[in-house]
Amino acid sequence: MRVAGVIAEYNPLHNGHRHHLKEARRLTKADFLLCILGGNFTQRGEPAVVNKWARTRMALENGADLVFELPVVYAVRHAQGFAGGAVKLLEATGVVDYLVFGSEHGHITELKALADFLGQENPPFRERLKGYLNEGYPFPAARSMALVDYHKEKAIPGLEGLRAEEVGALIRHPNNILGLEYLQALAQTRSSIRPLTIPRLGAGYHEEKLTNRIASATAIRLALYENKQYPPLLKFMPARAWQILGEEIEAGRAPVFIDSFAPQIITLLRRTPLAELRQMAGVGEGLENRLKDAARSAGTIEDLLAALKTKRYTRTRLQRLLLHFLFNFTVDDARDFSPQGDPCYLRLLGFTPRGRQLLKYIKKRATLPLITKPARDLVPHIKASKRTARMWELECLATDLYVLAYPCPRSRQAGQDYTQPLVITTAEGQGS
Repeated sequence: MRVAGVIAEYNPLHNGHRHHLKEARRLTKADFLLCILGGNFTQRGEPAVVNKWARTRMALENGADLVFELPVVYAVRHAQGFAGGAVKLLEATGVVDYLVFGSEHGHITELKALADFLGQENPPFRERLKGYLNEGYPFPAARSMALVDYHKEKAIPGLEGLRAEEVGALIRHPNNILGLEYLQALAQTRSSIRPLTIPRLGAGYHEEKLTNRIASATAIRLALYENKQYPPLLKFMPARAWQILGEEIEAGRAPVFIDSFAPQIITLLRRTPLAELRQMAGVGEGLENRLKDAARSAGTIEDLLAALKTKRYTRTRLQRLLLHFLFNFTVDDARDFSPQGDPCYLRLLGFTPRGRQLLKYIKKRATLPLITKPARDLVPHIKASKRTARMWELECLATDLYVLAYPCPRSRQAGQDYTQPLVITTAEGQGS
């Protein structure tokens, strides 16, 4: 039995994702394909345009056999937190042989060499990184510049064939960045899971135009934002993914955008004392004062982000911070759910007939509690562990807040993490 794992958000699932799923199965000759899926909020600090159950169905009908949820305490974090939580979930299943991820670079040997270097304590490199951070650069830019400086003076082992600027570019592309974090997480956990990478095809991650058949998720989301009444996206998405998206739009459960949360976020910022703001994860260096000042004049999320953004604070980092504030995700929570800690459970979202077979092996080998029916399976673990109770509390809160942004008011009931059934398809996905 051979199992390949993928980590994804599918926000929404497009042709590039379908290609990745098919290649992951082909390259590994996997019997099963298991997916760790980010939930209703994403690593960019935004709500997913369509809920996690719809995106689970998209995954299952395009090649995945089983989908587990990445808890929100990892899903809405920096790259290290996102990758660390996801890799540990793959490891906890007890069945995964390969982790297959997409990257702009496409060469696993060089990415692994860079990941190994970044995972070491190298004083000259750390000193350069600290210097750029002290100058006010955001961490991604500071790390890239520090790598360029270091590689010019002393070639990084395994990257001797790359120019310094090429090494710096490796760590500026979003899929490369996540890939490097996956590799470091695998090394830190001493996992036996083998990493493979597939070159990203088509449009770049941040490309905003629908220019070719493999468009970016960013461009698709922008098209949805500009035309919320089911824009013509069939060319850019697998047929069933496009159909599922359309069904959610017609049902009034999509699309969802961060704009919808402006009243809640700005209200909370205006009424929360500075002392409480300081307790939110990601708030530091006097940022609580900037948040207060910005909220006094802002009427939209865009206004708020424009007032907060500086050279040090990127838009993505600020969006994550706003979501942390919305969820009441505190400094203590960030410490309790650090990348070094273990997730509390494996929450199943859905499976295919093939996936049902794999589930039998996972039940025997998993090192974390397997949750298929939260009302039944989680109760004993919540009673026994405050950490488990808090992880699940934040998950349910995130969903309860997410559904408030549904276009149809009748779909906004709380408690959907308990009432939504598993997504079970009756046929194998098209990517199988």
